[in-house]
Amino acid sequence: MKKQLLGGLAAAVLVVGVSASAVHAQCAFQHPVAAGKFAGSFVQAFVSCGNVGGNSPNSNAGGGAAPACKPPETFAQQAGSPSGSWKWGAKGVASISLKSIKQAPPVPAVSPADSSDVKIALKGAGLEYSPGVPVNSSSGALSTVTRATFNDRTSGDVTVVDFPVNFPLTVVNGAVKLKTTADTQLNADTLAGLPHCTSLEVVHNTIVDENGNAFGNIGIFNP
Repeated sequence: MKKQLLGGLAAAVLVVGVSASAVHAQCAFQHPVAAGKFAGSFVQAFVSCGNVGGNSPNSNAGGGAAPACKPPETFAQQAGSPSGSWKWGAKGVASISLKSIKQAPPVPAVSPADSSDVKIALKGAGLEYSPGVPVNSSSGALSTVTRATFNDRTSGDVTVVDFPVNFPLTVVNGAVKLKTTADTQLNADTLAGLPHCTSLEVVHNTIVDENGNAFGNIGIFNP
């Protein structure tokens, strides 16, 4: 039972809802007919304003209608701007894409033949320590928390506790690439791949710099 639970938790890595065929037992929880892919960009992660753990409002915005914190503060700045903090260069970008794999290849003694999977790809460029000085030979992480609801092979339909998973990232000359799958991570720990009828909600996906400070969150920037 413990291994089944860990498998479901670890599978919650960085993925959005993936629905499978109703021919599998149960799968009676609410889900869309399809939600097989997702793509998003990262923006700067800022310390929140007026929330637990955030800064206290000291200004107003929107013509005085909304409490605000001034100036905006990054997590690196909150930590005292330590050496090795990442910044966006003039051409700095980062993005992530997720795609459902309906039928994953079986891994003998680990994954059964009826496993599904999720392809995960992250890329970024133009990451710097300071203007013109690229982040190089630096290790950060893609920090994720996901809420998994799925048709467990033993227990049937369940929602497991929110579970954090970190994917190591290495930045070379300001660029970073990550290509993996959920089942790759599971199988590496001798755990079975994702069952069919799996819905995965993103609670948060954050790029963390080499100091462990939040650097980027999924979002939109309007120039």
